Amino acid sequence: MQFLQRSGIAILILITGLLFQDCSPESIKKIVYINSYHKGHPSSDEIMEGFVKNMPADSFDVYSFYIDTKRNTSTEYIENKARILLDSIIMLNPEILIVSDDNAVKFLVEPNLNQLEMPIVFCGVNWTADEYKLPHKQVTGILEILPVSDAVRIVKEKYPDARKLLVLNENTTTSRKEKQILLDLFLKEGLSTEFSLVDDFEQWKTAFIEGNRNYDIIYFSTRAAIRDWDHDEALKIIAQHIKVPVFTCEDFMMPYAVFGVTKIAEEHGIWVAGTAKKILSGVSPADIPITSNHESNVWLNIRLAEKIHFYPDTAVLWME
Repeated sequence: MQFLQRSGIAILILITGLLFQDCSPESIKKIVYINSYHKGHPSSDEIMEGFVKNMPADSFDVYSFYIDTKRNTSTEYIENKARILLDSIIMLNPEILIVSDDNAVKFLVEPNLNQLEMPIVFCGVNWTADEYKLPHKQVTGILEILPVSDAVRIVKEKYPDARKLLVLNENTTTSRKEKQILLDLFLKEGLSTEFSLVDDFEQWKTAFIEGNRNYDIIYFSTRAAIRDWDHDEALKIIAQHIKVPVFTCEDFMMPYAVFGVTKIAEEHGIWVAGTAKKILSGVSPADIPITSNHESNVWLNIRLAEKIHFYPDTAVLWME
């Protein structure tokens, strides 16, 4: 996958951020974009690309900041960064605030709604935003619904007797949030589910090897926050120990999975750009229902599929 690089990047005083323009005429709308993660995280990069390329610089001033919560997972760090960002948002006083992924909503938006008077649009929030108690008169957005059920059904076409599933994932706020959701979802598919939320590469290695011994299917969600991740070593471990279908719903995870039904992250950015334009033209957030993503791709990792003789009937994008 390729990621576009933007030029003209400057550092905004008080906090590291991307400043797309230093100043602009009053007719140009000012937007602040808060990314929960870091530059280089594939999914959030794609969301941002979808947003920025649909907000022409001659009409919009976009100030973008990273909270960096994949690499810094402590609550103390995140809350401190949120306080700094709040000061920056108040100083910039944008016409609209865009926030990407759960941590920006949980730690920045929800606790500070009384100080954030501008319209707010979120994206990348996993499964539901109900827990955040966001006022719809001010806030709207697009939820991230991973196509997990679609992936399971395709896998079970080839493994109809599968009963035990392991969720192998990073140990983060989002992973813990979606635990009950996934339990209910897999139960509907006739699967008994256990979770292994790991902090570092050594824990992942143990969980992967044991998972292939004791489960029928493994859902390997993401490794972005797994510390000390070793790509080459991971590929060797997977090739040596894989015995069951490992699937994912993130395209950047396909080197480590046999099969994937993956979201198209850019869909979020495109929707948010269109929604921001509507709000800036006078439409109320209350008149824009919260929605969810709908697009996906289907992948097969041929190298790993051959090891376990897994060949789905569904049309797929091939990965050597």
